[in-house]
Amino acid sequence: MLRRYVMVLFGMSCVTVVLIHHSANLNCPVPTRKRISTNCTEAIYRDVHVSNSDGPSTLDDIYITVRTSRKFHESRVAPIVQTWFNLARKQTYIFTDGDDDKLNETTGGHIINTHCGQEYNRPHLSCKTGTVFDKYLASGKKWWCRFDDDNYVNPPRLVNLVNGYNWTQDICIGKLSVPSYTANYRGRPEIYQFAHGGAGCCISRPLALKMQPWCGREKLVETTEDVGRHEDCTLGFIITNRLKIDLTLTDLLHSTRESLRDLNPGTLHEQVSIGQGPGNTVNLDQAKNAKIFSHDVDPTRFITLHCFLYPTSSICKA
Repeated sequence: MLRRYVMVLFGMSCVTVVLIHHSANLNCPVPTRKRISTNCTEAIYRDVHVSNSDGPSTLDDIYITVRTSRKFHESRVAPIVQTWFNLARKQTYIFTDGDDDKLNETTGGHIINTHCGQEYNRPHLSCKTGTVFDKYLASGKKWWCRFDDDNYVNPPRLVNLVNGYNWTQDICIGKLSVPSYTANYRGRPEIYQFAHGGAGCCISRPLALKMQPWCGREKLVETTEDVGRHEDCTLGFIITNRLKIDLTLTDLLHSTRESLRDLNPGTLHEQVSIGQGPGNTVNLDQAKNAKIFSHDVDPTRFITLHCFLYPTSSICKA
């Protein structure tokens, strides 16, 4: 059975109700501190029916997103597309801030230009993440698992992770950044926690629906400015402070805030996500039966890691 959504579009001169299967209009103006534009439509999603509510979740029940920027398509996105993306081609979408026809063709149309701007600042990043949020809601899937462009993701292990929890409940699976943060929200100090965006996190559909008053392409820009933090912090603020939902913590998500060289190669088959950064990558030099690619060919170590986990992949025969 299918899950469908009603999207109510509010314009300056009319109200239109449509049955939606895709995202809201992505051609809104670049966000500013105030509301982006009164001409830019808003989308309100309401569950009409729950699909596939029985049985364990599959890869098709997960909307996997990668947020990046046009300048990182070659250095960060290309290694993803060469490796783990091929294990979840239908389920993974890459959100960016510039067109790339070649990469879009390679990924089968899974490159989405958010038109949010290319600066690394709160408005542009929040616009990107808010656009991803809207697109997820329109997908009808049980889980939204969001990652950055410096994450290697193991899709089968991701499925195993979310199946440890009841997707019909309010769940946010992540890795705690610090024990707590304080935000000056509308003149009042508010304590909250957040799952570090650099390690990835997964949010269940019921929780995402409750987040709508503060999320979405326009609303998340406003909320991040009210909170005074970047969007991963703000998502945590919405979840743990506004909605009073505790984070569900896991040690299977890894970001560059850790020393990735210290990860035991014997446990890599169990991990869900592993980050990479300059001078901070997974070390497989001493791993048994690992095919080691040179740093010139594989600076992110994603190809080496992928071939360690999936040695029969075509890229490993090079």
